[in-house]
Amino acid sequence: MAAKGPSMDLSSFQDIMTCILGILILIILLTGIDASQIVVLVATPKQASEDDRRPILFECRHNQLYRIDAEELKALCDAKTKELWEAADGNESEFLKSAAQVSIRVPGYRMDYAMSLTGRYLLYPDSTTPGYEFADYRKESKDDWFGSQIVKVNPYDQFVCFFVRPDSFRVFQEARAVAWGKGCLIACELQQEKNPIILGDMSGDRLLPQ
Repeated sequence: MAAKGPSMDLSSFQDIMTCILGILILIILLTGIDASQIVVLVATPKQASEDDRRPILFECRHNQLYRIDAEELKALCDAKTKELWEAADGNESEFLKSAAQVSIRVPGYRMDYAMSLTGRYLLYPDSTTPGYEFADYRKESKDDWFGSQIVKVNPYDQFVCFFVRPDSFRVFQEARAVAWGKGCLIACELQQEKNPIILGDMSGDRLLPQ
């Protein structure tokens, strides 16, 4: 029988392979974590972000139209802030306590005043206030409510934005046709059935005319 050669010790080689595999696994994990945190900006079929037109806001709800005047909301909040601050005699704790109990009502909405102190307007639909319905959108004129709103829109620095509820696609299409007929640019944002509308939330997408 042939003599056996000297045995080979592979323990060092196995240690090296184990270390290499460990390093490869660590690199894969770090690459996966980094990739999950990358923010990718995807172009959307809207006008360029340098468009500085100001939105004129309407909501389509129950196949009716409601106007949302952001400037009016700000004026109401500023007036309420002055009133509460004077009533609290400059006491910040008393002011915040009063602010937490206040809601402001505007036609068609109830606004959370405390949220407005963070720079955002939270609007809850008020079903007790009727909106505007078209008798015949093809005959809408400046003497009618929506027509009178649209003729004030300056297409060079403003555009019309609609918040559309699931039950109101018909009135949205009618209102959009009227606005298009007056040369207005249009944007729309779909809303769930009962969600409040939030204005001024900088974490969301910027509204742009389509």
